[in-house]
Order: sequence, then structure tokens, then C-alpha cells
Amino acid sequence: MSQAKLRVLLVSDMGHIGGTEIATLIAATELNPLVESVTVFGKTGPLFDTINKLGIQQINADCHTKNPLKLLNYVYQLVKTVNDQQIDVIHAQMARPLLFIWLAKKFFKNKQVKIFWTSRGLDHETYQKVVPFFVKMGVRGLGNCKLEQQKLIRYGYPEAQTSYIYNAYRLTPTSKPMKSLDKSRFVIGTLSALREGRSVELFLDFAKYCLTYHPERQFEFVIGGDGPHRGVLEKIAGDLGIEQQVKFAGNVSDVAAFMDGVDVFVSPLVVDGDSGAGLSNSIVEAMIMKVPVCAFRAAGIEEIVINGSTGHLIEPRDIAAMAEAVCRTIDDKTATESYVNNAYDLIIRECDPKKYAQKLLKLYKEL
Repeated sequence: MSQAKLRVLLVSDMGHIGGTEIATLIAATELNPLVESVTVFGKTGPLFDTINKLGIQQINADCHTKNPLKLLNYVYQLVKTVNDQQIDVIHAQMARPLLFIWLAKKFFKNKQVKIFWTSRGLDHETYQKVVPFFVKMGVRGLGNCKLEQQKLIRYGYPEAQTSYIYNAYRLTPTSKPMKSLDKSRFVIGTLSALREGRSVELFLDFAKYCLTYHPERQFEFVIGGDGPHRGVLEKIAGDLGIEQQVKFAGNVSDVAAFMDGVDVFVSPLVVDGDSGAGLSNSIVEAMIMKVPVCAFRAAGIEEIVINGSTGHLIEPRDIAAMAEAVCRTIDDKTATESYVNNAYDLIIRECDPKKYAQKLLKLYKEL
């Protein structure tokens, strides 16, 4: 494919490794050969060396500071970058930078710069505040799933000014068949940032339920990920008397290896109202590694966890039903293998990184 005559600026946080930062890295990696230039605009963080090795420039900039002089410098750096590099498209990977992009826009030499924003889930009050402002700015809104696009439209986005695009997977799809379930001991795992609002405490309730009501099952439970809520979760595990049966694996740098050690992946995420972050990256990663998935219905998860087709989708907070779904996953091996293969095919079709970049490029040109 010939290069598009576009210079793209990806604006993100980049100060840590999270779903947004990984999505930014994938976008930069896959867009780089398709456009004249890609530049990343965000804090120097743990992905800086990876981006640099790709031959992609990253400009150190922080819009999360409360220091007014640093925020002023952020706007200055934006103006300088857009003008010096003759940027055609600014793609904000989160909502926060858009206020500063609006301030900087007045000083752009190119008055035709297109501004895009990927919406990954906000709370109700924030949608009400920011959507009318972003629409007035002329920002094109991209939901990270169909549900997220529908929310943007409901809060005031013109349909012609919005679309959706699923996050691309970051792992190399496995070429192996599903791991055998012909054994007696099973590892039930989840992977999440350990912060408030991620519902990981429901995974602990689920583990307690399984250990109490299915004592004949030889289950081990593992929680991958780290964050400020870890201490609270470890205390909950202790209070429930399951601290010996639940392993906190900490930060997971090798997601493929983590998934390879899990027999059934459980997503405990529950979302109330319009909050939530679209699809779960960890579910996508489980599916691409052919790990069976059981998930609560939340945000856009039901777009990939299709009950009875790609996994088990459980009504929110129904711990007993989640335990039953996990047991069925282990016992009905034929159905589980079918679900796993269907899920794998779905993710390859919808979340392939190269197709993701090509769709982004089409949206940059046509939306």
C-alpha cells in the first residue's frame, strides 16, 4: 500500500502502561508505514524506548500536571509541534488533552488540521459536559466499540461526525489449539488494573463462592495486574479466608505467558449506567490466546462475548451464575472448544492491528 500524504500526531498520557498507552503504541506502530510521519505526544514513560526503536519521535509533554506554567508549556509544545511538523491529523487518545488542543488550535498555521478523539468510556456527568464542547470544536468522535459510539450520539454527537473502531490486539495470535481441560486441577484467572471501579472484588467473591459451594473442584485463582487498590483487595481476600487460594501475581509484563497459565478467564467487570471503557483488552487477549472466557455483561463486552457462541455472558454481579458458567466451561469440553475457536476468529476479524490502522487511515481521510 502506498503512503498516504498525512502527518499524524497521537496525543496520549504515556506516563505508565495501560490500555490507552498500549492502544497508542499499536496505532503508532501500524500507522507508521502507511503515512508520511507519526509523532507521539505525551510523557516520557516505560514505552518511550519501544517507540524510539520504531523510529517514531515522542515529544515529552504532560497535561495532567496542576502546575499552570507546565500547562502553558504543554500548549506551546503542541503549537510548535503542529507547525514545525506540518501536522494534518491530531488524534487524542483520551479526553483531557482536547481542552489544550482547543487553546493551541488558534495558533496553528494549518487551519484545516483534523482533530479526532477516541472515547474509551466516561461517567455520565463528564459526557454531559464535554460532548457539546467537543462537537463545537469540530472534533471527530471515535467510540472504541459500537456501544460507545451510540453513547456519543445520545449525548449530542452528530452521527456523521462519529464512528467506532475496536482496539487492536497487541499479542501474536496463538497457533496452538485450546489447552486441554482433561485434568483435575484448574487455574481460574483475571487480569486487570487494580484500582477502584474495576470490580476485582467480585472475582474474590466468586472465588469464595466456588470454594464454599464446589469444594469437590480443585480450583486455584490468580489475579494479574497491580495498582493502588491492591492492598484493599488483599485485605478482602484475608477477610474472606481465601488468601491461600488466591494468588496476586502483580504487574504482568508477559501477557501471553500469563494467559498460557490460565484455564478459564473470568472478567468481573461491572458497569453501572453510562460509565465504562467499551471492550476489555484482557478479554481480547484471552480470546486471541484461546483461553475460554466467562464475563459479566458490562459496557461493550457483549459485542465480543456472545453468550453461547464465543463464551458465557453472565448478568452483572450474579456470582452463583458465574460459578456455574465456569464449571460448565470445564465440563462441556466440546462446547467450550467451539466457543474458543469462534472467539478467536471474531478477534482476528475485528481487532487485527493492520486492519485497525487501515480503518483509522480511512476515517482520517473521510470522517
